[in-house]
Amino acid sequence: MRSFVTALLLLLYTSLPAQDRMAAIKSYFSTLSENRLYDGNIALSENGREVYVFSAGYASYSQSKANHPLSRFNLASISKIFTSTAVLQLRDKKKLQLDDPLIKYLPEFPFQDITIRHLLTHTSGLPNLELYEAVIKQYPDSVITNASVMPLLQKWNKGLYFKPGDQFRYCNTNYTLLAILVEKLSGMSFPVYLDTYIFKPAGMRNTNFNDTGRVIHQVMPTYYDSVPVPVSTVKRYRYSEYNNQASIGPSNVITTVGDMLKFDAAFFGGKLLKLSTVEEAITPLKLNNGKEHSEQMDTMLGEGTGQYGLGWEIFNQPGFGKGVGHGGFKFGMATFYYRNLSRKQTIVAYTNGTSRFGENVTSCFYMLNNKPAMSIDLKKSAVRTYAKALIEQGADHAAALLHLFMADTTHYYFSTKEMNFLGYDFLYQASFKGHQQMSLETFKLNTFLDSGNFNSYDSYGEALMETGAREDAVMMYKRSLELNPKNEGGIMALKKLLNK
Repeated sequence: MRSFVTALLLLLYTSLPAQDRMAAIKSYFSTLSENRLYDGNIALSENGREVYVFSAGYASYSQSKANHPLSRFNLASISKIFTSTAVLQLRDKKKLQLDDPLIKYLPEFPFQDITIRHLLTHTSGLPNLELYEAVIKQYPDSVITNASVMPLLQKWNKGLYFKPGDQFRYCNTNYTLLAILVEKLSGMSFPVYLDTYIFKPAGMRNTNFNDTGRVIHQVMPTYYDSVPVPVSTVKRYRYSEYNNQASIGPSNVITTVGDMLKFDAAFFGGKLLKLSTVEEAITPLKLNNGKEHSEQMDTMLGEGTGQYGLGWEIFNQPGFGKGVGHGGFKFGMATFYYRNLSRKQTIVAYTNGTSRFGENVTSCFYMLNNKPAMSIDLKKSAVRTYAKALIEQGADHAAALLHLFMADTTHYYFSTKEMNFLGYDFLYQASFKGHQQMSLETFKLNTFLDSGNFNSYDSYGEALMETGAREDAVMMYKRSLELNPKNEGGIMALKKLLNK
């Protein structure tokens, strides 16, 4: 009897932290939902079991269609993991070797020193989206596909950016070429190959390439309106989101958070690759000098560093050990897939309208490990209120109100970064009468509020240049470069202005 009671007490004791953790997770997501602070889905799992799935906001604002657990979304650059897996499957079947030059299999490829490994690790030195600028300038309605890449590389006359293997430079062209390679060696189209050898074996029934009619809509939140702007209507994003939106290999796998959890279990369970190959895929690359490439993590917040393997991002977070996965970005949405290897915890998330995505996914990881989530600031944005006043009541009244909001720190917070974003929202995303003048007013005010920041003058200079005020733009860019002489964007813009 005593042993039974002891066992029962132990069971109760060990389950309490799990109950507390779930309560914290539910409370956190409830706060996000009630205050409309998240749009998208987040799925959490541990030891192969689903812990929690959260859905909020709209998959389509125009149709008032809510996000739900089966909402399909574009993985963006997380798609590279699938391309890498396909290449490694072919390697394990002895169809190729990673250190083979690509030209061995694709003789029309114009760079003989680039290997398959260079493509997988982004160390090829190839051009990225700039490869397509000339053809899109000549034919503005053209859409780049995988078939476009090889002819354009053959015409590229600027050479490689560096000797293959010397540097890491993230480049989508690498993964378009890998998709072409998979098709050549398998005799199958790339979508059919992934469906046959990855999606179906992993049980991913809601994953494909061609379901764009039901995928979540890409929208851009603005600081001047509560209703986001469809990305497809913003001229500034046309180059990336229209002209360059059709390539497969680097992007465009469409899935659900649940299917990504199935992939996670299948990949790390050895169903898609040998476990030794899995380990190889998540081993950091080494450059020609023998050193591992390393940089600051960009989605998970904190002191972690990021590295790259064979199509996988590698995360080293102090106190939590090694994690792997990938992030993705398209204008109007962001995606993130993360697996902590030692703790066997997985986060899959996407957002189509959230400005604090990094805080959200970091909080998820903290809560999975019984740490408090990052605090949620429920204060109102002084910048959003300023924007509304600027539109409805004019510049003078809006500026006067902004001073009041900035002083009321109990109810409002102020961010010069948000002011900068607002200026760009007015400049590039708005289409109503007077939006350019409102952009100039916002940027001008921000140079006084953030006078020590080179970027304030750089942004104001850009708006002045866009609206034809050349001499004023020159003054702002010069001031920006006084504060930061290494501002390459400012240097290029100033040269362009002075050469006119």
